[in-house]
Amino acid sequence: MPRRPRGRDGTVKLSIVIATHNRAALLERVVEAALAQTLPPDCFELILVDDGSTDGTEALGAELGQRPGVRYLRQPNRGVAAARNRGIAEATGDVVAFTDDDCLVPSDWLARLADGYARHPGVVGVGGRLVAPPEVLRARAVARLEDHVARSVYGAGDEEALGGFDCPAGGTNNMSYRRAALLEVGGFDEGFPPFVWGEDADLKLRLAQRGGRFLYVPVAVIHLRDYGLRAFLRQSWQRGRGEAHFRLKHEGRRGGRAHLTRLCLAPLKLAASPFRRDPAMRAVAASGDLALAAGCLTYRCRKRA
Repeated sequence: MPRRPRGRDGTVKLSIVIATHNRAALLERVVEAALAQTLPPDCFELILVDDGSTDGTEALGAELGQRPGVRYLRQPNRGVAAARNRGIAEATGDVVAFTDDDCLVPSDWLARLADGYARHPGVVGVGGRLVAPPEVLRARAVARLEDHVARSVYGAGDEEALGGFDCPAGGTNNMSYRRAALLEVGGFDEGFPPFVWGEDADLKLRLAQRGGRFLYVPVAVIHLRDYGLRAFLRQSWQRGRGEAHFRLKHEGRRGGRAHLTRLCLAPLKLAASPFRRDPAMRAVAASGDLALAAGCLTYRCRKRA
C-alpha cells in the first residue's frame, strides 16, 4: 500500500471535509476561511462534498474546486453521514478534519489540531468548540445560553481536556479523527436519521467503545446559523428526536424511557440554575427543554407505532 502523502517537513497531512447542502450563500466564505490556514498548503487539502444541492451550489462548487488544494465532489442527496463518508473515502490525509458549511474556522485551526496529535500521539480524535459571532453573543439570549451550556455543562471552556466519550470534543463542526480509526469503525452510520444531533455522537461512542481517547483543545469555530427563538426551538425539537434515536440504539427502550424522564424534569431545575436572574435566558432555556422533550417523545411514539 502506498504511503499517505505528508507535508514537505514530514508533518502529518490533514484532509478537511465539508459536507454541504443548499448553502450557496455562505459557501465561498466558508471555503476561504478553511483555506486561509497557517499550515503550509502542501500539509492539507479540502474536500467539498455536495449532497445533492439545488440552489446553485453545483456551479459554485465546481468553481471552488478549481482552486489549488480543493476537490469538489457531487452526489445524489443521501444525507450528511453519507456525504462525510464520501469525504473520508476520498481523503489522502492521515487525519480528517470536519467542519460544517455554515462555520468559519480560524487561521490556526489545523495547526492547533495537528499540535494536539503531536503532543498526544495516542488519541484518535482532536476537536474544539463552537461559538456564536461576538455581536450575536452579546445580543441574543439563545447564543448566551448555548455558550453557558457548552462551558458549564460540557466543559468546553478555555482549558484542554483529555478523555473518553465524556471529552468535550466531538461535534463534527469542529472535530478531527485519524482516518485509520474512522475506517476501522466504518465511518458515520448512514442509517442514522437526518436530525441536527446524533450521528457524530454515535461515531464518537463507537470509537470510545474500542478504547479511543480524545483531546479537546480550546480552538473556536464561528457558527453562522440563525440564533432566533423559532430556529432554536426547531433545533431543540430535532435534537430531542436525535437523542431519542441515539438512546434507543445504544441503551434500548429502558434507557430511552429514563432519558425522556430526565428531559421532562429539566425545566424544574431552572430555579437553581446560574442564570435564574436573567429572565430572557431562563425563558429560552425552559422553552428549549420542553421542545427537546417533545421531540424525544414524538420520535419514541412514532417508533412504537
